[in-house]
Amino acid sequence: MALLAGLVVVLFLFRPGVFRLHNRISSSIGNALGRRVTLDNVRLHALPRPGFDLEGLVIYDDPAFSAEPMIRAQDVFAAIRLRSLLRGRIEIATLSATEPSINIVRASDGRWNLATLIERNSRIPAAPTQKAPSENRPAFPYLEATSARINFKVGPEKKSYALTNADVALWQDSENSWGTRLKAQPVRADFNLNDTGQLQIDAAWQRAANLRDTPLRVTMAWQKGQLGQITQLLTGKDRGWRGALDLAANLEGTPEALAIDSQASIQGFRRYDIVDTRNVRLAAHCTARYQASTGVLADLACESPAGGGTVRLTGSLATKAVPQTYNLSLQVKDVRVASLVELAHEAKRQLPADLIGEGLLNAEFRGLRSNSKPAQLTGRGEATGVQIKTSDGSNSISLATVPLTLVSETGCCAPEANRKTTRKKEPANDSNPEPSEAHLRLGPAALTVNASTPVTAGGWVSRGGYTFFLRGDLGLKNLFRLENALGIPAAQPAAEGLAKLDVNISSLWQGLAAPNALGTAQLKNVRAETRGLNTPIEIASATVTLGPALTTIDKLSARTGDVRWTGSVHLPRHCAPNCLYEFDLDADRLSSADLAQWLTPHPSKRPWYRILSSANQTGPSPLLAAHARGRLRVAQFALGNALATQVSTELTADRGKIVLTRLQAQFLEGQHLGDWTIDASIDPPEYRGTGTLEDVSLDRLSTLMNDAWITGNADGAFEVHTAGVSSRELLANADGKLQFAMRNGSFAHLEIPGAPSPFPVYRFSGALRVKDGKWQLSAGRLESRDGLYTVTGTSSTGALDFTLTRGDERSWNLTGTLAKPLVRPASQEISKDGKPDPTTKP
Repeated sequence: MALLAGLVVVLFLFRPGVFRLHNRISSSIGNALGRRVTLDNVRLHALPRPGFDLEGLVIYDDPAFSAEPMIRAQDVFAAIRLRSLLRGRIEIATLSATEPSINIVRASDGRWNLATLIERNSRIPAAPTQKAPSENRPAFPYLEATSARINFKVGPEKKSYALTNADVALWQDSENSWGTRLKAQPVRADFNLNDTGQLQIDAAWQRAANLRDTPLRVTMAWQKGQLGQITQLLTGKDRGWRGALDLAANLEGTPEALAIDSQASIQGFRRYDIVDTRNVRLAAHCTARYQASTGVLADLACESPAGGGTVRLTGSLATKAVPQTYNLSLQVKDVRVASLVELAHEAKRQLPADLIGEGLLNAEFRGLRSNSKPAQLTGRGEATGVQIKTSDGSNSISLATVPLTLVSETGCCAPEANRKTTRKKEPANDSNPEPSEAHLRLGPAALTVNASTPVTAGGWVSRGGYTFFLRGDLGLKNLFRLENALGIPAAQPAAEGLAKLDVNISSLWQGLAAPNALGTAQLKNVRAETRGLNTPIEIASATVTLGPALTTIDKLSARTGDVRWTGSVHLPRHCAPNCLYEFDLDADRLSSADLAQWLTPHPSKRPWYRILSSANQTGPSPLLAAHARGRLRVAQFALGNALATQVSTELTADRGKIVLTRLQAQFLEGQHLGDWTIDASIDPPEYRGTGTLEDVSLDRLSTLMNDAWITGNADGAFEVHTAGVSSRELLANADGKLQFAMRNGSFAHLEIPGAPSPFPVYRFSGALRVKDGKWQLSAGRLESRDGLYTVTGTSSTGALDFTLTRGDERSWNLTGTLAKPLVRPASQEISKDGKPDPTTKP
């Protein structure tokens, strides 16, 4: 004991001859693995267990697989089996590596470097890891690694897949059997994934002449993986699904005849943007036999409980065949429609929370493909007693019996009647709605909403997406209920009426795209209300065409109050909130009072007969938020007491700012042409206008003023800016100018001494300037029978203050009002320049 203690002390102090073991240890490991091994340094380790600390261990791969090392570890501890020292040799009991990097490579011929290593070691007559004390043969060491990273390569290319934080162990369990254990987290180098779950594998295999005949038993479990991150791990893209994935599988037999028994479940399955407490669970149990050499999965039997019934898949599948061959049967037995609605809640947004389903689904399908022949898909089924409704029973959608038909890729099995239906020309639909790929046809079936007149419904579902169609007459209220039940995002105004539908609703599975409706709807006798309008919109008839990017309303015949409208409207889709509406509309008559009513806010109080609105209406008119442009024609436009006819303009509206370009109209028996801007986004609204007036009847103007004070015709060019709601406010706030020319008329109330009465006018021109309610005339030139007059002055709040100076240098002051003008001679004093002085008082 004293000698042994002294030896230990010497080893602690001097550690002699350790460097001589460097080559011996690396050669020993290399011979055991059949690979070249290098070491940077070797240090003797005495306590707590004798052994060696190996630094910079590199185990190179077979050059046939890769030039990169198979294993690289900076720190490795090799524990010595003490009994081997008594026999005069060094035998490693345990080889432990910390944070090694391991490369698993698949060659172009399908062989794996790890498989060839296992084959080699299975032929070495080593004793079990836990050998008996009397055993003289070297024992297979217990190999382990902690916090390892396992990389995967295909030829020279390193894949993005890897296993991190891996704890790996390998040992020889008995004379002819080995065992291994792995616990790791799957990751991808090109994504930041941290919730992929934990992968555990326990495997045992026995010695055999070749790998294909090696008896093996593998237990695998993949636990608590987040479904979205797992789909991103396996496919490179998060498919948008969430849930906790648990997978367990037992494999037993040989690679040539491997029995597989697996179970998989997803707890809390849902779409990424749906959060609720339904906690839907999907589960399946599968058994099969797999043959590695041929890649055939035979005797496949998968069963999944579903809503009180079962879904069962049986048959065989050749995974290595090109093209892939299979013989599969799918049986759906007594699956409740209620469970499908529950699943739809987790897969589809905007479904009503209280939506439930009734009915049973039964079907049997078969898929067969052999050699190079096209796939043959056959089978039928039906959903009986289908009813989708709200929990309180207020809304109900009934489909009675829905036939199901599996259609092959060639489409040979489609009934002739259905083939004619799909080829019907539809402006907004595909000329051949059913896809060329294999798909499941649903319907057609009779659909009723709240006991309405039945319409025809049906569609198809394929691997790429789905399409459902609706044909027939349906009330708008029932149509909106159907949209709510299907979770279709669409505007749903307070409206009632009838629509004749020919619509397809389709979407792709990829990217969880929202469904898109295409087709036509014939509207009849529709009455709708819009927030901000006191007057409902009544549509006698219209054709609505739903295109991929545009909704078109053609052949419109409608009215708002006493205004009748015809024309077309184009509404872009999928553009919110920056949608630009385009229109081409005609109105029989319109008034400034109508515009004021449409563009100004209204109180929330509703009369008793407004039964269509579901809530009080407050806030500004929705017309103020519209972004639209188009052509507007109005047969008659009433501006106060004035009436304009044949009005046409190019109108642009952008959030309350309305621009009328090239506004043409017959006004006061003359012609108006100009550009106007109305800013209704502010209070009070502002108006700006420029333009011309040609051949305006002043007789008509005096009639509108209820005083025949002027006759004749006039032309003018104007520029005005004003604000207000009433005509009094508009006149008081007006700021502008008018260049005018009056012809062949008279002033009925104007009496100038020596001039005929009423005062005749051959031509009267000048420039009027208005600001703050005050009108100022400058450069006025009036030609009458008795001479040429110069007219200047102002008018404010109806009071006149003008000076008329005739060519013979006589002047008159004009005061009073238009209805009762007063004319007084002005002073005839002559100014220094030789002209009459108009500033001299009479």
